[in-house]
Amino acid sequence: MKTTRRLFAALALGSLLTVSAWAQNKVIIYSAAPQDLIDHVIPAFEKSSNLKVELIKGGSGDLVNRLKAEKGRQSADVIFAVSTEVIEANGALFSKYTPENSKYLASIFKINDAAVPFTAVANSFGVNTKLLTPAQYPKTWIDLGNPIYKGKISAGRPDKSGSAFIQLALILQIYGEEKGWDIYRKILDNAVLSNSSGAVSKFVNDGEAAIGLSNEDTLLKFKVGGGPVEILYPTDGTSALADSMALTATPANPEGGKAFINFMLSREAQEILDSVGRRTVRSDVVSKNPLLPLNKINVFKYNDDWAGANRARILAKWNDLLLNKK
Repeated sequence: MKTTRRLFAALALGSLLTVSAWAQNKVIIYSAAPQDLIDHVIPAFEKSSNLKVELIKGGSGDLVNRLKAEKGRQSADVIFAVSTEVIEANGALFSKYTPENSKYLASIFKINDAAVPFTAVANSFGVNTKLLTPAQYPKTWIDLGNPIYKGKISAGRPDKSGSAFIQLALILQIYGEEKGWDIYRKILDNAVLSNSSGAVSKFVNDGEAAIGLSNEDTLLKFKVGGGPVEILYPTDGTSALADSMALTATPANPEGGKAFINFMLSREAQEILDSVGRRTVRSDVVSKNPLLPLNKINVFKYNDDWAGANRARILAKWNDLLLNKK
């Protein structure tokens, strides 16, 4: 009997050691990044690190909900490509980590608690140049509420998409909550909603929407590919914020997760990001992509601390507006 128990114990220990060793050879990443970005950076990381990546894709809201459901259990090692306030608003799900390559961050970028910036991206309007003439292009957030755009605007759901939440919080910060909610309500009445802002750019390119509210990089991909897409920046202000990543609170492979975060701040990764239309966060990487320089855009000083602290309240009010959408 004792021999049998020892045998079972040895088998169980061997199984655990095998699982542990297997976990060390891969990194599990929950990501809201667009596919084009993933297709470039993940193979480069795997080659650099000799680690395999298991990727779970989804909107930032869905990924956070998954982490909440898995709280206390080893699951993902890293969440990648979500807004800083998503990480700040769910601090218990993440671990603070300062990668070695953070010393190369440009002075305007910083690590916020667990949120490590890896790229900067501006919110923008995409327009289909076959469906609208330049005279019909919206110039401001207020313009998007014009009834002429009824059903012609594609936008992400703020409860599912980090960039869509930033758009909403940005309007509230630019105009104050009373006026801001009135402006946003009119936009919402004109909009067709998507679970992912990454899909918005494709809708514009394919002519399913005349206007799309999305990040500049996803729109740029279609524009440089010859699509009928123009990128506009609202003249009343837009955000140019860091897209972030973070080590989870209970990673199965913490060292692998840290290696990925550090890699994303390497010169190699930052040059890859620049090549796919993302803005670099390193001070020593000069951009070669065709995005409009930030000094030619009206960039509003977006308060991500306020947005993170008020996220639940803002989303509750948004849900009420959605239920009463015209």
